[in-house]
Amino acid sequence: MNASQDHPTGPEGQGPHPERPEAAPDAPDGTGDATADGEELASAEDETEHAWDSRRDLYRHSPGIMLGRSARIGGSLVGGDQHGVSGGHVTGDVILGGSKVEYHLGADTEERSGEIPASEVEALARNFVHPPAERDGAVPDDAAPADRGGDPDAAWEPGSPFALALAGLREHRLAILYGAATTGRRAAALMLLRAAGARSYRALDPALPLGRLPGELREGCGHLVADFATGAERPLREHHIRALSERLHATRSHLVLVVGPHPVVHGGVVPVPWQPPAPAALLAGHLRNKDVGGRSVDELLALDEVRSVLAHHRPVADTARFAERIADYARGTVSLAELGAFGHYAAERQVREWFDSADRTLHDKAFLIALATFDEAPYPLTAELSDALFGLLQRIENPGEPARIPVFGTSSAQRVEQALADRYQEPEETEWGPVLQTKVQFRDRLTAITLLREVWTGHPSARPALVAWLRRLADDPRPVVRTRAAATAAVMAEADLPSAMALLIRSWAADRRLRARLAAANALALAHHLGAPHVSRILAEWCTAPDHRLRWTAVRGYALVGDAFPQEALAALTEAVRGMEARGGPARGWSNEREDLAQSAAALLLAGGQEAAAREDWAAAAGLWDTLPSLARGATRDFVLRAMVHACGPTDGAAGMGRPLLLDLFARADPRPGTDGAVLRHALAALWRSVLNDAVCSASGLNTMRQWVRAAEDDRGAETALCELLPLLMVSSEDHRRLAYLLENLRGEGDSAPPPSVALRLRALVSAQREDAGTSAATPSR
Repeated sequence: MNASQDHPTGPEGQGPHPERPEAAPDAPDGTGDATADGEELASAEDETEHAWDSRRDLYRHSPGIMLGRSARIGGSLVGGDQHGVSGGHVTGDVILGGSKVEYHLGADTEERSGEIPASEVEALARNFVHPPAERDGAVPDDAAPADRGGDPDAAWEPGSPFALALAGLREHRLAILYGAATTGRRAAALMLLRAAGARSYRALDPALPLGRLPGELREGCGHLVADFATGAERPLREHHIRALSERLHATRSHLVLVVGPHPVVHGGVVPVPWQPPAPAALLAGHLRNKDVGGRSVDELLALDEVRSVLAHHRPVADTARFAERIADYARGTVSLAELGAFGHYAAERQVREWFDSADRTLHDKAFLIALATFDEAPYPLTAELSDALFGLLQRIENPGEPARIPVFGTSSAQRVEQALADRYQEPEETEWGPVLQTKVQFRDRLTAITLLREVWTGHPSARPALVAWLRRLADDPRPVVRTRAAATAAVMAEADLPSAMALLIRSWAADRRLRARLAAANALALAHHLGAPHVSRILAEWCTAPDHRLRWTAVRGYALVGDAFPQEALAALTEAVRGMEARGGPARGWSNEREDLAQSAAALLLAGGQEAAAREDWAAAAGLWDTLPSLARGATRDFVLRAMVHACGPTDGAAGMGRPLLLDLFARADPRPGTDGAVLRHALAALWRSVLNDAVCSASGLNTMRQWVRAAEDDRGAETALCELLPLLMVSSEDHRRLAYLLENLRGEGDSAPPPSVALRLRALVSAQREDAGTSAATPSR
């Protein structure tokens, strides 16, 4: 974030009067709220940035999806297990740790396994799809075809995870399959047992101690232990594995242990990672065995609504449910809109399971909320701020007990896996340049927004903690944190506008701190992107409000989202200019009001022009920029020229480097006479001439032109655009002299830098243009 600094004519390319630190809040004078005596001046950290920089930071730090971007002790029971004591010897586990000693006493009569019906396994086999082998390059010639579903006895592909696990299961009669809980790993384990020859199946209790597992094995049976917990505190050691294998061979049975994505196994059997096939392949496998009303599977998979749902990573179980929904659509019992909404239904179901689960602690749920707020953001940031939220939630749930945050609790990998999220590395943009960070993102892209909506509307008891947390985030020195606070408030505004306005956005907008007001503007802008109602009405009302803080928020809000309704936004900004002049000038608490108004107009014009250019809709771009001169009547003329100067400053690079955006817009416009692009070019040139011939704005305009010429030194496209622009600016002899003097005396960056070579070439162009104009004037007409 680049705060402007005081300068009599403004930084080059930033306009005639840069933004300054806000003066002391004004006394009651009809232009703002009265403030208490002794209120401090705004500090340096409250200096606001250029409106275009605010817009760029908002888009840089917002989630992508927004912008298109869950020991009992009683009687004789200790820990739930009892073992016998005989002859002074204790049989069973004795766990020693610190000052805690647990004795497991008595005989265990609880049944620790249960039959899985063979019919259930066969039904599962009819829909099962084997994943392909991972390979670099082409498929080997001897590879067997991969089963795509519908044939339970089809061959699996050599080298695939299924083939590797099956080979181990046949050799050791034991296989260890690891992966995320949502990958269909339990179904894969049952298919492994079936492929190994099992015809009866039993599910074993995953809480069984490792030493007890061999005693639970049945003769000639396929055994499954799903969700077996193994980690540093409970590793699978070599003697455990060999004891199991020995017992399995003796009983002619098989066992598949299904563990999490981070197993701790010491020798004996190599764990096999399980990844499901592509979602489309899974879906096809389920659909081939369903009544789809005579429709082909390929036809159904090609539907836009189906492709949209498959574009988001989701659990295998959700894919199976989606197949049922598609079959219902094919039979005419579900509409196409309901089919396309399946992803939202699935995300809502998952979020409600997290919040309703008694197995997830308040600490876990605070992490989920923080992850939803900081989806696609660095993991350490999420973990740090989730602990702050946990403390606030703990005060509501148990105010008499202080929050106890485990310093070294669940590992980051386990926390991320429990949240059905992924970690990845990606450069994070900072004011010093990109920095590689470990980030976290929900696998289902719909989860974050769904979770925030659910916690705000479905759990109102959490609102005081959420509001306090977001207010703290909005005052954080890190831009990404402040932006995510605003983004979260935007989701809440979209879900419940009155509450979000009353509890968060309105109080931010009326705050004396610029950070808080920027958070309000960001929240309104993102809420509009999410479809919240009445955002334009709120901005229009605040833009002429008596409180200058509300006016500032509205003006900055137009810079962020005004390109969505440009005519209305420009009219509101123009009316604000007239209101300022009617009050006799800027508000006492907002000394740079003129510049903020001009910057917002410049930002929304630049954004609208860029969007129109991306669509090659030059008529829309030309119409947008033609609107600006039409406002230049009376008191608004200065506003128009200042807006033009501010529009010339932003570039496509960081720290003012790169090609100026307005010059790029000029370069991309179609120059052929009679085209909309030519109209746009002439509109921009006319505004440039007005700036250069204005007594107040001329100095800032010339500074901007110097920056444009320097930017063209190593940019041939920018130089070509200047060669086409400068002739349009030279209408009078005064225009020729002004530009010639600028190019003759231009120096590179730094006091001793030589003149840029591009300046000399452009000077020659100006001279030639002047000579041609003189020759034309001297030649008599015939």
